[in-house]
Amino acid sequence: MFKKINALLLCLLICGCSFLQQSHSQAFWGQHFGSSYGTPAESGVSSTDYSHVDLGNQNSFRVAMLLPLSGNDSGVGESMKNAAMMAVGDINNNNLVVQFYDTKGTGSGARVAFENALNAKSDLILGPLKAEEVVAISNEALSKNVPVVSFSTSPNVLQEGVYSIGLLSDDQIKRIVRYSSDQGRRRLAAVLPDNQSGINMFKSLLKAGQKYGVEITKVGFYSPTAMDFGGLVTSMIASRSGGDVGFDALLVPEFGNRLKAITSMFSYYDVSAPDVLFMGTSVWANTGLSKETELYGAVYPVMPLSRIEDFNQKYSELFGSRPHSLGIYAYDAVTMASILSHGNRDDLNEEITRNEGFSGMSGAFRILPNGLNEHGLDVVKITAEGPQLLEAAMQQFYGSVNAYGYMPENNGYVTMPQIYGKDAETVRAAINTMQ
Repeated sequence: MFKKINALLLCLLICGCSFLQQSHSQAFWGQHFGSSYGTPAESGVSSTDYSHVDLGNQNSFRVAMLLPLSGNDSGVGESMKNAAMMAVGDINNNNLVVQFYDTKGTGSGARVAFENALNAKSDLILGPLKAEEVVAISNEALSKNVPVVSFSTSPNVLQEGVYSIGLLSDDQIKRIVRYSSDQGRRRLAAVLPDNQSGINMFKSLLKAGQKYGVEITKVGFYSPTAMDFGGLVTSMIASRSGGDVGFDALLVPEFGNRLKAITSMFSYYDVSAPDVLFMGTSVWANTGLSKETELYGAVYPVMPLSRIEDFNQKYSELFGSRPHSLGIYAYDAVTMASILSHGNRDDLNEEITRNEGFSGMSGAFRILPNGLNEHGLDVVKITAEGPQLLEAAMQQFYGSVNAYGYMPENNGYVTMPQIYGKDAETVRAAINTMQ
């Protein structure tokens, strides 16, 4: 389908016709995407060939989007590229020039793409997608003072000047812990994978608990490949006194059969609603849960459902297929870039991390100085009819953009919870290495 659209775009560039019911002429598409945009694959022109194309004028704001347009993740990259194209068409900012560069889904490919973007005098880098690709370009981007707003969801590769617009587990945990606190459930337990992702979520959980007055009482770690959780669950509830297991909310940021195995084991031992509220993250949306009766009433955060459906419908009408779930971030990244083109280009980092954030197709979002971000997120609950909205996402941000405080080395901000399935001192050492 996309090859057909590419060929159509080439035809439109030649003929000067409008594009798919959009009122954009040949000059528009040439100005914003380059004269070789839409060239069929057989021409041999690749995305990284844009390094020799001189687009726009001295006032143009040049944006390079680094995506995996070939390799194993090419389907994701093409869908995100389509979404970015859609955003440019909707915005119609004559000062904005967007060029696409193929990272091939590798660190070495990302470095080549980044060098080509620099040669094209790009003011801002959007992407790349993977953590290894971000690492590959970060040092040079910082040395050249070219901000990077990636799509990576790995917090360990982010820092001032190297940001993410992707939906981070940190942001989701903050949202669901705030909801838990608002519901009066302020003793929280969690079960997390025993890997870097689990440690990252553990750190986020401690910070969110501190921020919203929630005590993190117990945390269990399990092997990421485990499917038997009997031992972990029984150890976490062994100190139960009467009906009290020491927590009134339980976070399980898993999906699929592993999520079902964990929650079923807790339910087997009578740890369930209404005494304990099961909570998750947006990965729950990847698992059909409407028939999991033990999870009825459980809650998790998601991007605003109505906005996602609007985006999916718009994309489908334009490209004839549903977008990849990451497409909406590519759209919003272009929206943000358009706003930045009207701001202070001498200090893009300050503009990127402005307090009020931005409003995109996905709703409100803002980038934090430490590279992380915040999105306005709905909270939904599981019902037999599907997810039901409980609390709508905020429409805009207020207050300082500064991220809430890191834990000091002596762990003075919080009381460490009881740790199960992993050595407590190892966990303490891991969180103390937080930047």
